[in-house]
Amino acid sequence: MADNVYQLAGKVNIPTEKKSELNKCILEIMDKCGIRKTIEMEVAGVTVMAVSPAQPDENGIVTFDYSVFEKQKREISTYDINTCELYVKDGGYQEFEIVMNMIMVLLETYTNGGCYFVKSGKLCDAGGYLAVLQGVLGKKITLPGRTRMWEMYLFFRNSEEYQSIAYRDLWNDYSLIYGELDMEQLLAVFEVDRNELTFPEKEHISCRDEINTSNQCSREEYAYRIFCSMDEDEKSTMKELLTELLNSEFDRRKKLSLRQDKKGIIAELSLYVLPSCLTLAYAKAVEKDFWEIWDSFGTPGYTDIIQKNEPEKTETDFRKLPFYRAIQRKDEDEFLEFWDGSNLILSQNMKKCVQEWQERFRGICIPSRFSMEHLLANVMDRLEKGYCRYLDKAFVTEFIEHGNDSNYQKALILLEQLLDAGQEYFPELTGNQAEEWIIRDSRSRFERTAISAFASLMINKKQRRLMFGF
Repeated sequence: MADNVYQLAGKVNIPTEKKSELNKCILEIMDKCGIRKTIEMEVAGVTVMAVSPAQPDENGIVTFDYSVFEKQKREISTYDINTCELYVKDGGYQEFEIVMNMIMVLLETYTNGGCYFVKSGKLCDAGGYLAVLQGVLGKKITLPGRTRMWEMYLFFRNSEEYQSIAYRDLWNDYSLIYGELDMEQLLAVFEVDRNELTFPEKEHISCRDEINTSNQCSREEYAYRIFCSMDEDEKSTMKELLTELLNSEFDRRKKLSLRQDKKGIIAELSLYVLPSCLTLAYAKAVEKDFWEIWDSFGTPGYTDIIQKNEPEKTETDFRKLPFYRAIQRKDEDEFLEFWDGSNLILSQNMKKCVQEWQERFRGICIPSRFSMEHLLANVMDRLEKGYCRYLDKAFVTEFIEHGNDSNYQKALILLEQLLDAGQEYFPELTGNQAEEWIIRDSRSRFERTAISAFASLMINKKQRRLMFGF
């Protein structure tokens, strides 16, 4: 985000096999949350503004600059389906930015480490955004990166911009909605932050054969005792072994663990213990600063260790926050394009409006001289000047194609009538004068909602056919 309040710290790095799934989710979010692209159309010789769905072009770039629920044009933003990078210059702190923040949180959930959603330089609580994402997409979503606290701790510590983020911030921000904590990583951060190993009260390891059945604290204490039992030369060469272990994958460390000496024991411990914990045990044994030794390794170390197999939890019940509530609406009156007749929460006023529209539609008389394109151009110009929702390109194209169909003509006349409401109180003014000087600034929120809702209903072909017969 160009405003630097909400942004992603780090680099988006989506595994190739996950990109298609992620891109599908992001396009679904944009569609259901009203993110669109403005386009210019020529209607009756006049250039007017409309909107179209945000979809990738031939280069995989999704361009957008409008939210139908905000009814406001913003600077052009983009999303690249190839790199999964989001660029937003003008977030706006309203409905538009809520959707952009949702997308950034989703990018964090899919990124393979080293990418976190932050606000004003601090890790941002993402629980609410996850709930909205789950409500929109209808599936469980977690933030696995936030359950791996050592990786987060190391990332922020190594980032000049975010070094002020401490262990307390990571722990205070954590929520169960993010996923199950990696307890080994939590212990690692706790110990490094305190600069102190956590020794077990019982269950001390007495021989190498007990490593695989012991707990994390026992293994760390065992490593510390092995390091302390070495002479000065052995301690010096042990640092070389730690450097090799930190740079080795599991199979290589497994091979090194076959040695029948103290180095073999440390190599075997590396199959179960995180590199930071081994390094802290070594730093304590040689009485040196942990970070001095850690930084000398120049690597974040391995992450593949043997952990206890926990049974997988299949969650079918999870928190879902409807998008309309996230954007401070009491109902889904503006969402009629997604209405199947029963799945939306509509206000009593909107239910009355729908009935009224049906009655008024039946009673509309079409003037003898009628031009679909001229009326359409006038309506679109008035919508733009009156701070109302722009018409969808599909609406405009379909109405022009059926310019001689009386049903389409009556529907457009009805939309014009909704815009005309209130003009009868200003007979001394022309319609344009009344609109520009008084009506557009005095329309109630519900009046604007009703105009948007009718335009939304007109692109819902199923409900339009059931209610209006076309």
